[in-house]
Amino acid sequence: MNNMTKILLASVACVALVGCGDSYSDSKKSSVSASESALKVLNRNAKFLTDKSAMSLYTFDKDGLDTSNCDAECQKIWPLFTGVNSGSEDIKVLQDSDHLAYRKHPLYYFIKDMAPGDILGNNVKNVWHLVYAPAGSTDAQTALSDISMKQTYLTDKDGRALYTFDKDTENVSTCYDTTPTSGSGCESVWPVFYSADLGKLPTGTTAADFKVIDRDIARAKKGEPIQQVTYKGKPLYYFTPDNKEAGSVKGDWVKGVWHLVELGAVKTGTVPADTEQTASGVDIEAGKTRFQSCASCHGKDGLNKAFGISIKIGELDDPAKVESLLRYLKDDGTGKNSTMVNIAKSLSESEIKNLSAYIGTL
Repeated sequence: MNNMTKILLASVACVALVGCGDSYSDSKKSSVSASESALKVLNRNAKFLTDKSAMSLYTFDKDGLDTSNCDAECQKIWPLFTGVNSGSEDIKVLQDSDHLAYRKHPLYYFIKDMAPGDILGNNVKNVWHLVYAPAGSTDAQTALSDISMKQTYLTDKDGRALYTFDKDTENVSTCYDTTPTSGSGCESVWPVFYSADLGKLPTGTTAADFKVIDRDIARAKKGEPIQQVTYKGKPLYYFTPDNKEAGSVKGDWVKGVWHLVELGAVKTGTVPADTEQTASGVDIEAGKTRFQSCASCHGKDGLNKAFGISIKIGELDDPAKVESLLRYLKDDGTGKNSTMVNIAKSLSESEIKNLSAYIGTL
């Protein structure tokens, strides 16, 4: 049984390092003004991993490396992506199974993805994610998407990318050099990010998302900060081969354990979650006005379960998810709630885009 059948059935090195004294942190800066920020966001266009039928593949944050923690009930919603070892260093089966993993991260489908290009599983509950694999990391069973995503990611004030490390535990860094004076090892390649004051936070983040932790003084690299900023419990780092260049993201998916800090992602051409970024032709304010007639059933924050449907549209933080759902109801809502189908059919193309963009900000 091939993977498409399964999902249909389920639905009915050598790098140059910076000098030892060349610190990445803002540790010497005691504070920033209320209008300044030690953090910002950037966007990049990236393709994601799919099977050969162009169906999207996802990873699960609660999995371990080479270990799936998605049980039988979970797999009813997130079917396993299965296959064989093909000689690829990036795509391999988990031990004693046919479950495929990308750089040790088990791969899954999402039951609500009905057609190639659907990405309804991305960022579900903030633990399921698309895989932005670099070119050349696919095998005979996988491909990169035909469409691109506009991914919004976290950077420092100068636009230098920040990363997290899968081997860290909550608010605890495990990234240190072999010895504090060796100048080689984890911390030399992945310098810590620290700022005494974060100032104004990027749209889409809150003060509760960030914390300052103490590093192990005995193990910390000499001359580097002994404190570090974390985001949602994950310590933040730079990657030295980015060479302090704004927009360089060479550290994403290195060895399968280093990742950009994604704040949102939408298909290219739709509005990203960060409202400071504006796509031409999309009017969020018009979407907000149109949503007022929806709020009586869905709630002003979109958190009511309207019409007996389990989906809370206010939790669909990606405008592309909302747009995909509205288009599905408009084009083929057979068997779905007739009220919602009729509403969707009444929406123009611009209304769908505007409404989706606004709901994505809730």
